[in-house]
Amino acid sequence: MEDLRVVKGTYIKSKQKVNKMMLHLLIALLPIIIFAFYKNGVMPYMAGDATIYGLFYPLIFIGVGVLTTTLIEVFYYLIIKKERGRSLGRAILNSYCFFPGLFMCLILPINTPLWLVVFGGAFATIVGKLVFGGFGNNIFNPALIGRLSIIVCFASLISSLGGYLNPTELDAVTTATPLTNASMVSGIGSYEALVEPYGSLWDFFLGTIPGALGETSSLLCIVGFIYLSFTKVIKWKIPVVYVSTVFLMTYMIGSYNGLGIWYPLFQIFSGGLMFGAVFMATDPVTSPTTPVAQILYGLFLGILTVYFRYMTSLPEGVLTSILFMNMFVFILDRIGSKSRFKMSNSILPFIMAWVLILGLGFYIAYDFSKIDMTVDADYKIISKQTEGNTTTYIATQKGYSSNIKAEIVITDGKIVSYEILEQNDSFFARVEEANYTDKFINITDLDSVDTITGATVSSTAIKKLAINTLLDYQNNTGDVEGDLDEELPEEPFAIISKDVNGNVTTYVASQKGFQSDIKGEVIITDGVVTSYKVLEQNDSYFKMVEDANYTTTLIEGQEALEDVDTVSGATYSSKALKELLINVLADYRGGQNEE
Repeated sequence: MEDLRVVKGTYIKSKQKVNKMMLHLLIALLPIIIFAFYKNGVMPYMAGDATIYGLFYPLIFIGVGVLTTTLIEVFYYLIIKKERGRSLGRAILNSYCFFPGLFMCLILPINTPLWLVVFGGAFATIVGKLVFGGFGNNIFNPALIGRLSIIVCFASLISSLGGYLNPTELDAVTTATPLTNASMVSGIGSYEALVEPYGSLWDFFLGTIPGALGETSSLLCIVGFIYLSFTKVIKWKIPVVYVSTVFLMTYMIGSYNGLGIWYPLFQIFSGGLMFGAVFMATDPVTSPTTPVAQILYGLFLGILTVYFRYMTSLPEGVLTSILFMNMFVFILDRIGSKSRFKMSNSILPFIMAWVLILGLGFYIAYDFSKIDMTVDADYKIISKQTEGNTTTYIATQKGYSSNIKAEIVITDGKIVSYEILEQNDSFFARVEEANYTDKFINITDLDSVDTITGATVSSTAIKKLAINTLLDYQNNTGDVEGDLDEELPEEPFAIISKDVNGNVTTYVASQKGFQSDIKGEVIITDGVVTSYKVLEQNDSYFKMVEDANYTTTLIEGQEALEDVDTVSGATYSSKALKELLINVLADYRGGQNEE
């Protein structure tokens, strides 16, 4: 009998080991952790908004999550697996038990109570990882499972404690996170409504906006992506295709509605898209392994994220999209495996993806284009009664989880009573505790009233209800700024100065407006108004006049000024501007006739 000979076969050995990959991953996360510590700990401490404990709280927060997931796996291997000594140490080391806790903390709101971090960490490790057999066997991303368990069960508690806002943002920011704010604006939104409350797009790119602990800095996520791609730790196709798909679809939506390149940039820099694309969607255990599958995975992640952001009540969409697509990874890998030998096997999925990208993109774009930006679709008047100079409204406004019904009484253009009749919002107790409706009594500048942290959506709805009601009163009842048919007071017009230089005459004149005299400069050349500037005014609703470029409208319609419509919502102010120009032209033409 011949001796059995054992020889080594030919194979390619990769230098990329799991331990080295995890080390690179940790290195990529370090700048994000440091920035989270600086933004949510150091900056509030330097501003006097946090104590020493608050200074180190972001690190404590992360430490609790890491310690929780680590200890649970230690107990698991001790009690269930009966591991001891070196065997226990090797099992713990090879399970990378601290990563679920670390990732989970980086995608949680800073105001999540520590006991909830422990709860989420336990859920992430037990349900998201160990139930499936431990590291390498889980179907879903454990960190996302942990975050989902916290947000689904305790969102109202976290929101009542401040949600995503660090101590400094609690005082400085009166709106929610950018995507939550975007879900509350009328229509598709504008730069002023979506970006300016947080600064500029540079603030979004750098990460100085409200958001989860480690998700806000797109710059650091891009740096991490470059490093992890260079070290071959992640599959670069997934984040590139994912982010590009969201950019393309939101560019279509924004362009169709007349918005610039800032709109898709706002979408990809907001929320957890960049962090999720680089660090969560590329999880080596729960993401596809074949190149074709990775591209398809990124395409469908982008499609789902846009769908969730625009077509559902979920303003973020990244977490839900990744968990949803985790279920279909094995199907995508099967398609990818077959496509290695015959690319035609992947044609149908790619066609489906592009049909969804173009179809959903154009549908959302068209759907938003039909929304009348001047009318709030979430506002409805149930009844309106007028007695003398008092009008009583009963109206509703869409809140967080219900329609808020209120009775608003307006006398002489000001709200004198504001009473909530019905509501079923989860966070409304904070609104009541703050006596929020009282803030709208007897004031004209409703926009200056801040919303309530911890009940942003509900308080925003109450604010919108007051504004919409006052606008209806202004336009259709007694008018806050006066009725269009009402005569202006006697002698409301005055010429302050008149300078004649050849064929050019420059007037500086004033006209009585809603709350102040409006001072304007009118330049007339050869009998034609060539310039009309507002120099001074103090009217509450004048911004609506400026937004409408009303002075330009008056210049263009100077041959028939009486036919130029006033600005809805600022009737008295716009009528005053029109009367000022009419009076200036009358003086000019009178002087010409005398000559």
